[in-house]
Amino acid sequence: MGATMTSLDDVHVVEKSVVGEQARQHVAGLPPTGSEKTYVHDNEVVLEIKAQFERASSSAGEVSKMLEVGKMPYYQKGSGFKVSAMMFCGIPTMEEEFLRFEEDKAMGCGNLSSTLQKLYMWERKLLQEVKAEEEERLKYDRKRQDLQMLDEKGAETEKIIATEKEIRKLSTRISIAIQVVNTISGKISKLRDDELWPQTCELIQGLMRMWDVMLECHQIQLHAISQAKNIDSMIDGARFGEDHMDLIKHLELQLLDWTTCFAGWVNAQKNYVTTLNDWLRKGVEYVPEETDDGVPPFSPGRLGAPPIFVICNSWAAGVARISEKDVVKAMQAFASNVLHLWEKHRSQQRQGMMANKGMDRGLRVMEKDEQAMRKALEAKNKKLVLVSDQTGVSLSAQVLHGAGPQAENSSLQLSLRNIFEAMETFTAASSNTYKELNLRAEEEKARVAGESGSSVP
Repeated sequence: MGATMTSLDDVHVVEKSVVGEQARQHVAGLPPTGSEKTYVHDNEVVLEIKAQFERASSSAGEVSKMLEVGKMPYYQKGSGFKVSAMMFCGIPTMEEEFLRFEEDKAMGCGNLSSTLQKLYMWERKLLQEVKAEEEERLKYDRKRQDLQMLDEKGAETEKIIATEKEIRKLSTRISIAIQVVNTISGKISKLRDDELWPQTCELIQGLMRMWDVMLECHQIQLHAISQAKNIDSMIDGARFGEDHMDLIKHLELQLLDWTTCFAGWVNAQKNYVTTLNDWLRKGVEYVPEETDDGVPPFSPGRLGAPPIFVICNSWAAGVARISEKDVVKAMQAFASNVLHLWEKHRSQQRQGMMANKGMDRGLRVMEKDEQAMRKALEAKNKKLVLVSDQTGVSLSAQVLHGAGPQAENSSLQLSLRNIFEAMETFTAASSNTYKELNLRAEEEKARVAGESGSSVP
């Protein structure tokens, strides 16, 4: 009995030496020994799985720094133009007014969030100037109509001269407005090509390295759980006390949080590149052409668009093809089995108390605990539904009511293995997608460099 409880408690222990060894192997470029390792005891399997989770989590550190995760966005107080740009034959220096950003240099070629913020502000200013130009053009058209009416009516010369003078002023304002719009458009294009493009390439490389490490981690975890010998029998033969029941309950809630965070994390990555690609597509003049085979897919490369248009379009298409559905389903199945384990032992405790007439108070406490658990599960599941609806994942009520025959007959070890199998497939697809994307980006860089070299006399 004591040995069984000790084995269960070891689930919550992390050996720093295991994590440290994996980190050293990764830095040295050595193959992970976990994929070749033989595990004598199930405790070693548990420690390996924990160590690889730690390593997988650490692998996202580089990308997190690039995206400045956890850092509050910086906004310059009182930012905004006090004077219209059309009062000048040009535009004011936005760097002084708007663009005082904290440059932590999380990336080798600048600050991605700063670049996106600058692009947003320049585009907002561009919209203001376009609207202002349209207003001036409407005034110009009305004055032209007024002048025509004055001519037709044979109005006084002074009125005609005054109207012509106003038309010339409006024409000058429109010309200045067009210059401002063109200048801002040029700055946006320069930011996009000189800053956003190399930063996007660096982000893709960071994501490629992250998915490579995560793939290794889940391969090792799959190998480890495949060598486990008697995890299910150890759990089935155990008698859980109240402390262990609390740990199982905590594990169940953590599993649902894990599932929600995973689905939300993947969804956030897809939304990021989709939003970026949608913004870029708005800057491409594209009229789909009908062919005998139908409308061909949008291809920025065929239109001669800059490299960032080509790569972001391929990026959006690539991540859209990768589905996390199987991973989420596997996580749900494991959570359902853990919940069934908790309910099974709760039922045994309840039956024991009901046989003892003096345990009414204990039964009431247990019922209150079960109600709190149901409420917590419902709240967690609502969050999961919200995220999963966005990603097209179909949820099962099994997580809340894990009492079906499938839940009763399923093995915790097998369902955990299913998670790592699904994770291996998902991370392999992600890793391959980013490797292909990085290769395509390098080809685009070489193409642009070649074109620039050939254009030099």
